[in-house]
Amino acid sequence: MSKGRQSFYELGPPDPINYLRGSLIPYADDDTNQDGSSTFDDMRRLDSDEEGASDEEIKKFKPLKPRGRQVSRAEVKNYEDPPARERPSDGSAWPYRETLSFTRSLVFYGAGSITAESEEACTQIQRCRKLRQKYQGGKATVIRGGDVVGGDGITFRIGHDGVAEIYHASLPNENVVEVPSIEEFSKDYSNLVEMVSDGAMRSFCFQRLQMLSTSFKMHTTINRTIEQEEQNNLLGTDFYRTLKIDNHIHAAAAPSAKQFVEFVRRKLESEGDTVVNENGQTLAEVFEQAGLDKDHLTIDAFNVLADYSVYQRFDNFNTKYSPFRLADMRRIFLKTTNHIDGRYFAELLKIVLDRHEKSKGHNSACEMRLSIYGMERHEWLDLAKWVLRDWGHEDFPGPMISTHNRWHVQIPRLWRIYSKKPVENGQPARSFLEMIENIFVPMFEATLYPEKHPEVSELLKHIVAFDSVDDEGSLEEPCTHQRPHEWKTKKNPSYWWQLYFLWANLEVLNQLRIARGLNTIALRPHAGETGDPMHLAATYMLCESINHGILLDMQVSLQYLYYLDQVGLSISPLSNNFLFRKIAENPFPKFFRRGMNVTISSDDPLLFHMSDDALLEEYSVARATFDLSMTDMMEIARNSILQSGFEVSFKMQWLGKDYQKGLTFCDETITHVPLIRAKFRAEHLALEHMMVHLIAAGKKDQILRQMKVHFGHARDAHRDVLFENFEEVPSFPERGQL
Repeated sequence: MSKGRQSFYELGPPDPINYLRGSLIPYADDDTNQDGSSTFDDMRRLDSDEEGASDEEIKKFKPLKPRGRQVSRAEVKNYEDPPARERPSDGSAWPYRETLSFTRSLVFYGAGSITAESEEACTQIQRCRKLRQKYQGGKATVIRGGDVVGGDGITFRIGHDGVAEIYHASLPNENVVEVPSIEEFSKDYSNLVEMVSDGAMRSFCFQRLQMLSTSFKMHTTINRTIEQEEQNNLLGTDFYRTLKIDNHIHAAAAPSAKQFVEFVRRKLESEGDTVVNENGQTLAEVFEQAGLDKDHLTIDAFNVLADYSVYQRFDNFNTKYSPFRLADMRRIFLKTTNHIDGRYFAELLKIVLDRHEKSKGHNSACEMRLSIYGMERHEWLDLAKWVLRDWGHEDFPGPMISTHNRWHVQIPRLWRIYSKKPVENGQPARSFLEMIENIFVPMFEATLYPEKHPEVSELLKHIVAFDSVDDEGSLEEPCTHQRPHEWKTKKNPSYWWQLYFLWANLEVLNQLRIARGLNTIALRPHAGETGDPMHLAATYMLCESINHGILLDMQVSLQYLYYLDQVGLSISPLSNNFLFRKIAENPFPKFFRRGMNVTISSDDPLLFHMSDDALLEEYSVARATFDLSMTDMMEIARNSILQSGFEVSFKMQWLGKDYQKGLTFCDETITHVPLIRAKFRAEHLALEHMMVHLIAAGKKDQILRQMKVHFGHARDAHRDVLFENFEEVPSFPERGQL
């Protein structure tokens, strides 16, 4: 590769295939032979229809050589790859070998395989990927004034554009952290939607995805036995001991139905005289007024488990959160703000967290969601007091902080409800800007002035992500680039429009928090569960990962983009089965086999699961339904850690100290994912990146010439072995065709 030439790695996420970049270079540092002729020119004669390269021709080519120090042929040995913990950290992790460590299948592309449409498609793919880098990668975020963002003298306001503006005393009239405007995003979003809908791009992406599916099938057919043997030799761990994180679980539905019923029964027996409502009603009186007694404390009577009535009916699904379909029961047991300050809800969640913390022989963790609605400015303070309070319970003392949980804040898209709140006489109609201010002003205040807002400041240290939730299939009002203060209609604005304002304000907030050495907050919303598949175009541009994403099987261009950038999908097959997609039609196994960054989560155990360990139930059902091997299961579990918002130090404990270098540097003795599987995934991801980059750069002729050369080498290798052992072959009618 010539010096100064742009690497395809510069266009993508952190390199997941270090060993391809850091071990063997196909050729020396340029493409020219000593006599001045081109290597590609010399290779033109090595076509599949010719007899193969002569000894003289082969000598002209530069041999494969290890990156780093030169290794003589005498030093080459056939030995096993070193385990992750013994690999050097200088990038030279993969030794030269005389034989492959496992069987690969390669495709040699010939005439007609790369067309003008292919070049057009790859060019568009590169443009799409640059849009993701612009927004989610932060390349378009402008920070002015250098270090002033992290110093004193900072003020802020939510501008009329609906995005936080940051000012410093030294630059009083200049916004020091600026993100792309809604007009710019609207234009980029429209361009992305147009590109992924293009016929050429759809055809190319479909072909590549099909090739990935086929490659995985061939890999498991050939290598399943040695993969299993390698996994069996990874002593000291197994599926149960390896960590699995439930990346997508709503706190209000985190306990199972059985746990919930038993909890309510205990409270009714031991705390029946506890006042639970502002009108002075006790818990026993609430049940008596509803015509309920102890005989009604059964799972069936609670009516919380999902059934056929919720299929394609998100409105019916929401009612399942209310036991006996009584809003009063939900408020008493599943809310953080009520007459008892959310004590029952805290104690109920403590039971769930305790199982994660104390489970022996089965390691698991979770990322629960709590709601901020944006209805009132004080919601953040209320939530902070609930999370940080020492509940003093004899079995589960302390605040709602756990070593095995990281909190997400979910923002329900409920403008249609907020817009109906009455306004005082003479006040203007409510606008969407008010909701944005209610959500973000307390966060900026706590970040800039923690001494004035200690509770919210402390809470934010335990928040790792924002989620956006609601029925994606509900009616949306089309948007262009209206400002939030202009949105006063009673209808919900478009998904992409709302998501932009979450991203934009989080991006500004995160820049402030980075400058102050604080944790950042990722955007990991619900998307692609139902509704418009193009919601997934917006999340591709703006989000670190998403929950659900099953509608990607309807949009192959976006699916391929999600694969290339390894955007995480946390899929909940049992939830999908009851709500929108029957499990036999779930695309999870298709996504997984193609190499997408997918994992399994529970979503709402209260509604969808029969056991107390909802995540294990999900894995068990998935294994049986999707015909997953134990290697597959371990890979899915590893992905859950990679997608999570847990700290780097935590991930190092469960993935290995060098996991950030790429999949092949995860410690297989910890993850229990055989190195063979990690190599297979990494190689194919690298090849797809290279293929797209080279075709987009107009290098198709060079690719095809190289393919001819390497096919000739492969054919010659088979021919030489056969001819050397010809006497052992009783008949060989095709001899003349070699």
